[in-house]
Amino acid sequence: MLILDEKKIRKGKPIGLPYQGSKKKISKKIIEIIKQNFGTDKIIYDIFGGGGAITAEFLLNGLSVYYNDLDKDATDMFLKVISEDKEYLKTLLVSREEFFRIRDKDDKTVDDNLKLLINSFGNNNKNYLYGKEHADIKYRLALEIIKRHDVFSGYKQTQTWKNQFRVLQQLQWLQQLQQLQQLERLQQLEHLHITNLDYKSFSDVKDAVFYLDPPYENTKQYYKGDTFDSQSFYDWAYEMSKKNIVLISSYEISDDRFKCVYEFKTAKSTLQSGCAGKRYEKLFMVK
Repeated sequence: MLILDEKKIRKGKPIGLPYQGSKKKISKKIIEIIKQNFGTDKIIYDIFGGGGAITAEFLLNGLSVYYNDLDKDATDMFLKVISEDKEYLKTLLVSREEFFRIRDKDDKTVDDNLKLLINSFGNNNKNYLYGKEHADIKYRLALEIIKRHDVFSGYKQTQTWKNQFRVLQQLQWLQQLQQLQQLERLQQLEHLHITNLDYKSFSDVKDAVFYLDPPYENTKQYYKGDTFDSQSFYDWAYEMSKKNIVLISSYEISDDRFKCVYEFKTAKSTLQSGCAGKRYEKLFMVK
């Protein structure tokens, strides 16, 4: 089993895009596990990078990292937020009407994709964050808070909030914008490499650390338009472990060549199945 001295974990909130399937809740622990068990002298490959939570944490720790994801929209959004400021983030809030107009566009810009991500329920890019009954008033009040008071956090202390708290209850918009604002800390990008390649494109890499967060086994998650071939991935990861340190993040792995080396008992499954909430995120390595 791998060790983790939790006293060494970076203080402060984890950062990254509010992306479905994000490992943001455990990102700080993952990076510290790698540092404490394998050192800091190897390049990190975050091959299924998604919303960049793991990559962001590596960068905050001063480590060189390859941030890769087949979805170029994801990496483009990550890079866009890093390069912008607070005033740009304010433009990402959109009304219910504008949200659906953007959603139905054939060709979407990076700004469009960020607006769909921030303003959608569960960050699913499909459904607006709030129901039709309260959407308009919550949108107007959120705009008033960020324009008049210029805050994403601490908004419950503003007079606007105090006057309307029964209607507002909770403004997820501002919480998400606060998370994005933290990505400004990553504007020094000399340690970051971004690619949009298939995982097998990295087969020739040696003497590196691979953090792999592939689609979960036995779920309807797709890769390059098809159901993800877990067994083919395990075969590749097994071969890569002969010349690299390979860590796989998952709930379970059926291939008996791999063993659990760390368990995150607070990171429960949210999959829509009878096992939801009963399984924990784990790290696996070759036996």
